[in-house]
Amino acid sequence: MNSKIMTNSHDERRVRKAPKTVSIPLATAALVSLSLAGFVFAQDSTTTDFKKRVYVNGGVGLTRIEPESPSDALTVSDNSDAGGHLAIGYDLNRFFTVEGYVADLGTAQIAFLGADVGSIDYNVYGISALGYFYNNRSGFVFRDTDVDGLYRREGLSLYARAGLGQMDNSASGVEYFQDYSTHAAFGVGLEYGFDNGFALRTELMSMDTDAKYLTVGILKRFGKSRSAEKAPVAAYVPQVVTTAQPLVPELPVAAAPVVAPSGNFEFDRSDVNSEFAQNLDVLASVLLNNDADIVIQGHTDSMGSELYNQRLSERRALAVAQYLQGRGVSGQRLQILGFGEDRPITSNATPQDRFLNRRVEIDIQ
Repeated sequence: MNSKIMTNSHDERRVRKAPKTVSIPLATAALVSLSLAGFVFAQDSTTTDFKKRVYVNGGVGLTRIEPESPSDALTVSDNSDAGGHLAIGYDLNRFFTVEGYVADLGTAQIAFLGADVGSIDYNVYGISALGYFYNNRSGFVFRDTDVDGLYRREGLSLYARAGLGQMDNSASGVEYFQDYSTHAAFGVGLEYGFDNGFALRTELMSMDTDAKYLTVGILKRFGKSRSAEKAPVAAYVPQVVTTAQPLVPELPVAAAPVVAPSGNFEFDRSDVNSEFAQNLDVLASVLLNNDADIVIQGHTDSMGSELYNQRLSERRALAVAQYLQGRGVSGQRLQILGFGEDRPITSNATPQDRFLNRRVEIDIQ
């Protein structure tokens, strides 16, 4: 907001801000660029499993409000205040979110020759694009991974904001005018998401040169996150293989039974490691020569919540099923099930015990 502020006396006392002829075009360009990039990434096959969700966000924070003055006699005596905001957003894909917001940024106190003469209130609203570019589980956005994080907005994420907004003001004891009320909004923030849809946020947001807002808030997403546990086949209640040792598959001789491998996983991971992949390659070559049905069972250790471990066990089983499908095994023969942390084969007392419990077992019918 460019403003001229005068007291109610006959002495002219003005606060006037320098023109900001560049900020609005820059904000528009940034918002358009983010929107176009979001549309491009939305077409990427890696976002197929992403679940679009609506969320609401509210919070409080500290503000710094600094209208400019052409006179040393008329100054801002107190430029700090408390503020609050509400927002509603929509997750477009794992990279981008669009959000509308309204905020009360508090009051700037105006002084003439050191004596307080009035105040100006700041209220803003607008729309922004948020770009998520790092997550502690997924890594950077261009990394193609099946690990939770940006797909579900879970864990710790780093994001940036760019958008446009409207600034409304009211005054007490002084008069003012706005050269223009539209402002550019930029920000950078941290968000920590939980598996129940709630998240905590902190962000530093700048609305042109008038106001800065350091916020903390809570966010709630509605609806289910992506269905990473979905199987390509119908549900099945499998028999449980209780061995913890990986078994090298054996080529069938005549009617001899096929011995299936099991494999272990690193902490909080669902990708198939190289050793397990070699055993799966052998198993796939065997399965291509018979019509046996395969039940794939995922398990976890006891670290983390039960809900998170249930989903993680299902993702591990799904990763193995997708690997076998990639080697030519029909998805109609594959059935997956996750047991979470419910069926450990050892105590979870040591790192080695927990490693043995982080496994996928395969049962051949």
